[in-house]
Amino acid sequence: MANLAMPTHVADTVALARYLEGSLPRNADRVFSDAETGNARILLPSIVLGELFYVSLRGRLKVREPLTMILELLDDIESSPHLLPVDMNVDSWRRFLQLRVPELHDRMICAVALAYSADSILTNDPEIAGSGVKTIW
Repeated sequence: MANLAMPTHVADTVALARYLEGSLPRNADRVFSDAETGNARILLPSIVLGELFYVSLRGRLKVREPLTMILELLDDIESSPHLLPVDMNVDSWRRFLQLRVPELHDRMICAVALAYSADSILTNDPEIAGSGVKTIW
């Protein structure tokens, strides 16, 4: 059973992409390091994975082999108790309706963070930062 007291964060697409490229700023990188050592959880909304895979396959990430990177990430997610893919649930959709975040994907990410009681969202997006949800970058 997962440690409920463990810090839980939600990664947006830019944060996950920058993590894979090895170019995260210190604070966000520390959260990923904590997850790698089992001291934090990072929730990966389905919309984030979809966006990441789409831009990767279109050659917009600084990775040598996009498909290989995607498959390795999926293997990492499958084997890690600290990188957790999550879908929108009913609570997420209720929160989605209450948010004033203008962009669809950002609103979905914020709704997931609220529904899953995440401690923060890893993002540099000013729209998310202005949503009232704590952010780390």
